[in-house]
Order: sequence, then structure tokens, then C-alpha cells
Amino acid sequence: MEKTLFKVIDICRSNKIERTFIQELHQNGLIEIIIEEETEFIEEEQIQQIQRFSNWHYELELNVQGIEVVQNLIDRIEKLQQELRFLKGGS
Repeated sequence: MEKTLFKVIDICRSNKIERTFIQELHQNGLIEIIIEEETEFIEEEQIQQIQRFSNWHYELELNVQGIEVVQNLIDRIEKLQQELRFLKGGS
């Protein structure tokens, strides 16, 4: 199944995000950038996450390291919630 890709430059324009911010997210392992023919792309599944990170960065003034900490905590909470549902006998 082929994934839908969006150009980083288009994401930056439509969301009013600096390209360097996207690159920092990638360098910190928060998003994946795909390079094809010297053009940077993001998979569609990551767009919502980029928008969330952008809100945290521009509205809450979190730096990329802070975003990474918050995302790791959210991931851990979600994992614990899944384990709790499993232990309670749910799916």
C-alpha cells in the first residue's frame, strides 16, 4: 500500500511553521522525513502530530527537547492505559 506524502515546504506554508522546526523534530526522532529526488516529504500520518508539536512550540513556547519529553510522557501514559485495559479483561 502506497503512502501519501506531502512536501515539507507545503506543510510549512500551510501551517505557518518554520522549516528549521521540522528539521529539529526530525533530528530529535519525533518525525520521519523522506527524501526523494532532493525534495523532503512527510507521510500523511505525521501531519496531525506535526500540527500538535507546532502548537506546543509556538503557543506554549516549548522547545523541541520539551516537546520530546511531553510526547514521551504521553506515549508512556497510553501504553499504561492499554496494559490496564488488558489486565481488566478488555481489549
